Amino acid sequence: MRINSQVASGELVSQQRLPTNTLSHKHRVQRWANFIAGYSVEFVEECLSKRDSSSDVVIDPFLGCGTTLVTAKNMGFRGYGYDRHPVFYTLAMAKLTNYTVKDLNRVRSDLLSCNANLDWSESAFKFLSKLYTQENLIYISRAAKAVGDFEGRTKPLAVALFLKSCEAACGAQTDGVYKAPTSKKKSIPFQDAVNKVHAMFREDIETEWYQEHWVNQTDPTCYNKSSTLIDEIEKDSVGICITSPPYLNNFDYGEMTRMHLYLLGWAESWRDISDSIRNDLITNTTTALRGKKSKEVQLSSRATLPAALLDELDDIVGLLTEQRKVRAGKKEYDYMVFPYYSEIKQVLSHLFQALKNGGEVHWVVADAALYGVHIKTQIHTAEIMKEIGFSEIEVKLIRKRGHRWILNKRDGAKEGLGEYHIKAKKRV
Repeated sequence: MRINSQVASGELVSQQRLPTNTLSHKHRVQRWANFIAGYSVEFVEECLSKRDSSSDVVIDPFLGCGTTLVTAKNMGFRGYGYDRHPVFYTLAMAKLTNYTVKDLNRVRSDLLSCNANLDWSESAFKFLSKLYTQENLIYISRAAKAVGDFEGRTKPLAVALFLKSCEAACGAQTDGVYKAPTSKKKSIPFQDAVNKVHAMFREDIETEWYQEHWVNQTDPTCYNKSSTLIDEIEKDSVGICITSPPYLNNFDYGEMTRMHLYLLGWAESWRDISDSIRNDLITNTTTALRGKKSKEVQLSSRATLPAALLDELDDIVGLLTEQRKVRAGKKEYDYMVFPYYSEIKQVLSHLFQALKNGGEVHWVVADAALYGVHIKTQIHTAEIMKEIGFSEIEVKLIRKRGHRWILNKRDGAKEGLGEYHIKAKKRV
């Protein structure tokens, strides 16, 4: 069975699209869930092309929608994944779990036949009313109640079918998982959306590739927890890490999944999202700084970082503090820097322990320009890797970015922003 039999539609692609999420629609199972901050199956295939599936284990400490492990499973690798965010973890598990058409039909039936409603909170209903017609909301609330009644292995499938259907039935602009409440577009009735998504899922499950290849591959082991503490994996046992951590650019994963958390009844308010999810993620947004702005926490985070970085990071934090005082937004970017890099170092340190001799890290990250202060995250991350013990570290620009969002009110970096592929090895 050829590996590329996962492809659902043929299309020539450029190298510029490999580190983006725009190719997900081409691949069976991978197309079940997508997200704006993701890379492609093709990128992972390139990283794995010279590794041995019989001896190498793959790890992704920032699982997201599962791209790394979907690709790894398809290529015959065993794998591990971590993600603290319940939406991403569950969507990844929907892709990585083996299902039958019978499973899928049961989910569709329950979503369309439930007569009880999920009672959303006032905050959730107000938010969702900006995205859906009132008629669609009635049927969606019933389907959400049905999703909540699922347990065990079929729960992720129910979540994936439900959220993909909600995406199709939404009256607002979408970009992967995210929905913008203020941008209108045509929607379809929720019942039609469920049938449309069901047909796509069924098409994938019924393929020879799924029935004879996919279901016979080893399922990866995934954990719904932060990768700042990886203690389930045996030391010196992993062959390769392929991942993309949160960027230090104030991209808010809580906001980006607010609709989904409300739809599922997994959060009742913006405060609830912060308390139950955002505050446990890698610190990359000003909305997740609770308990991290004290002098004690800032200094303790700073103390974990390489001495070679401290002068530069001190200058960055100082500039951001000055800008916060004069900028209208008063964004507390200055408090993000030390916790972010300290937490990234924790993840990389655990990865170093888990990797076997000769193991590789493929780390996709971007630089940032916060209030016009250029933060070269790719260089800082490489320095952290060096201190931990990684060798043969290479930093390669793979894509220019940010040019689509150039605004008069937003400062950029003079030399432009980019997305970078950091490659490193463990040699002992």
